[in-house]
Amino acid sequence: MAAGPVIDAALIVGLAALLLSGKAAPAKAFALFALAAIVTGRIEFEAAAAALGSPAIWAVVSLVIFSLALGKLAVLRRVFFARRPQGLRLTLARLLGAAWAVSAAVPNTAVVAAMLGPASRRPNVTAHQLLLPLSYMALAAGMMTPFGTSASLMVVGQAGAEGVSLSVLDFLIPGAVTAAGVFIVLTLAAPLLLKEQAAGSTEDAEVFAVEAWLPDGSRLAGRTVADARLRHLHSFYLAEIIRGERLIAPVRPNQPLAAGDRLIFVGDINHMDELQAISGLELHRGEDGYRHENTYRAVVSAESILVGRTLREVEFRSRFDASVLAVRRADQAVSGKLGEVRLQPGDLLLLAAGSDFHARDNLRANLHVLDSDDSGLAMLSTRNAILMGLAFAGFLVAALFQLAPIALAALCLAAAAVLFDWVSPREARRNFPFDLVIVLWGAVLLSLLVRESGLSGFIAGHVAALSAGLPAVAALAAIFFMAWLMTEFFSNTSAALIALPVALDTAAATGADPAAFALAAAFGASASFFMPFGYQTHLMVLSPGRYHLSDYLRLGAAAFIVYSSLALLSLSFFSL
Repeated sequence: MAAGPVIDAALIVGLAALLLSGKAAPAKAFALFALAAIVTGRIEFEAAAAALGSPAIWAVVSLVIFSLALGKLAVLRRVFFARRPQGLRLTLARLLGAAWAVSAAVPNTAVVAAMLGPASRRPNVTAHQLLLPLSYMALAAGMMTPFGTSASLMVVGQAGAEGVSLSVLDFLIPGAVTAAGVFIVLTLAAPLLLKEQAAGSTEDAEVFAVEAWLPDGSRLAGRTVADARLRHLHSFYLAEIIRGERLIAPVRPNQPLAAGDRLIFVGDINHMDELQAISGLELHRGEDGYRHENTYRAVVSAESILVGRTLREVEFRSRFDASVLAVRRADQAVSGKLGEVRLQPGDLLLLAAGSDFHARDNLRANLHVLDSDDSGLAMLSTRNAILMGLAFAGFLVAALFQLAPIALAALCLAAAAVLFDWVSPREARRNFPFDLVIVLWGAVLLSLLVRESGLSGFIAGHVAALSAGLPAVAALAAIFFMAWLMTEFFSNTSAALIALPVALDTAAATGADPAAFALAAAFGASASFFMPFGYQTHLMVLSPGRYHLSDYLRLGAAAFIVYSSLALLSLSFFSL
């Protein structure tokens, strides 16, 4: 047996294992994959270097840079809640309708990031009822254009390299039909499937792991947990004691306390005053002597430098002018010293912020702040907002009528943002998505490997054989569901680019229109509704919305059935 196929299989399986294990950040996993593919000779260095210059990659990067300017538009937040509708369904419909309109033209991650805070602070509706539908709607609406998701942009670019042209209109009709169906099902089903918890229930509490410690001279030192009255607190329980390198858990009532002990409490941060009232117990201290006046909740973004690292390693306090008081990871308690916890995307941090917190220009790239609309970016003037709107309208016209390649139009848009100072060069540099470039580059190389190894042709032959004698939509559905399954192992962009060569080879084998099959790969790769880790915006809403896996499965199943049915029907009707 030739060594080539074995190496190819090892590379693909190894990448999937790294991504699924969570032991390596996606950028690191794809970088290792790219290096291994080049070193083993499975991909030529020249081909790998050419892939890094793919216009589709830089189209995505350009839109990410431009989205920094969109975050400076106050109207982007206000448009969602210009009035105060009565009732859950009206509030939800307004939110989803606005997200639908904006996500069709703006990268959906930017839309969810902009609305995460305002939607979390609605006075009459809980975040639990709004955030997951918002994420699903932004995902579905992003399929109305080739630049609504990075996966679609990459499919357009790679398909174009294979001689298959996809335009805005190819996405618009099936995307609009699919988004309309998802809007209806979310508006009707979300209030039923995402039940609001009764006031005062444990689910209604803001449950975090909070770290405290006993300073030298603490009156609690030398006492037992029971004697110190830490056994029967109202809103917290003492989960762990960390003494040097030793972890004491579970904590027994007769456990003696010592100066220097770090105590990990789990409970409702709305009642932090209960811990603050305990004499001899300290919650946080500022190394430079100042006291923090403001507390905020913030979500760790998927591209954050915090991912996979500890607070101590990144020097969090000096980097962001804030101390981390507590950490929550979905519905799990975080074990160990907070300074030694390796953070993950979607982690919710409780911050005590200093006066310079909002002025840090690295804030927006790393954290989504829920309790403030101040993202550290100065709002654009009315004049600049109008100019930016005109520039974006020009981009849409150029893309719609194919006056220029999408990558070129996106690059001009990003250049205009920097030239007119809507985004400063410093902001562009600090927020440049290096990790995203590595992931997209790795995904292109993965697609190239699948094609050149013959794997795509092998799978396409079986799909063609199994669908022989059946309507063309059967083969189309096979590509769609294959891309969907891949999203559970890889990112949606990777899934789309793995499925794309199979889709094009299947179209050639069946004599069908290759554009329809390329679209099936794009739509299938964005059908990630079941898992919180399947899509970046789903992770963003996980902790703020206090969701469980069951919430994703229930609401995701309803959205997926409608999305997949309408996508396949519209693709077969308008594209085949």
